[in-house]
Amino acid sequence: MKNKNKYLLFSLPSFLLIFAIMLFPVAYAVLYSFTDYRLGRTWSFVGLSNYISILQDSEFLSALGFTLILTVIGVICQFIFGMVLALLLDNIHHFKKPISIMIYIPYFITAAAMGVIFRWMFMSNWGMVDQLLRAVGVTAPAWLDSTFWSKVVVILGEVFQNTPFAVIILYAGLQSIPADQLEAAKIDGANAWQLFRKIKLPNLRQLIIIILMMRTMDAFRLFDRVNVTTGGGPGISTETLAIYNYTTTFTKLRIGKGCAVGVITLILLTLIVTLIMKVLRVKEVD
Repeated sequence: MKNKNKYLLFSLPSFLLIFAIMLFPVAYAVLYSFTDYRLGRTWSFVGLSNYISILQDSEFLSALGFTLILTVIGVICQFIFGMVLALLLDNIHHFKKPISIMIYIPYFITAAAMGVIFRWMFMSNWGMVDQLLRAVGVTAPAWLDSTFWSKVVVILGEVFQNTPFAVIILYAGLQSIPADQLEAAKIDGANAWQLFRKIKLPNLRQLIIIILMMRTMDAFRLFDRVNVTTGGGPGISTETLAIYNYTTTFTKLRIGKGCAVGVITLILLTLIVTLIMKVLRVKEVD
């Protein structure tokens, strides 16, 4: 109690809460992942059988493939569009508040509600998108009945709803850039691109890492909006790892296998986030 470690005692309640609601369930899931537990039945240890079965399951590989595609394309598009919109907000002087509100609205709509909106928008024949395309003489594809276009719809929904998150973070970062750095660069003759590349981007790098990490984690675990929009279909074309896990655990009642899917998802997500941090980590800007 007489050294600096005594302050760790003040963190003890938080550590206990985290252990109760996060670490303990995770440890319990890891334990069950090595069993053949099914709801309402006795269980026994089966070692790595669940993991081997999952990695050999074509449905799991399909879900993993689409999840990776959704995550990579969705996160990259969110960052690019978010940066463009943040730069535009930073450079406009009139109607900034109403424009900001319009940009932020999609982020505050629940994912399930957004899934319903996109499902109705892309309904064949009488959806709003089909009606608009028909008005200009374009024949719309069967959005939700096509294995390709249904994936496009899901990715569009991910980008549309979560781009405002990137806008909020990046716009706040742009506002916090020291004005003297920008003024000095302008005096030295820097153009808009040079200001962005040499001044703004370096100051935003830490925020960019946060955005990419958080959006990657959320996209990789996406369930509700996809489940409402396509239900994982047609077939299993838009099934994500979260939907595959839900089906395995709560539809087929294979709790042990479902826990194994969760553990695999956690491991993959940890590896991806670690890779992002190693690639993008930079020293603090002086």
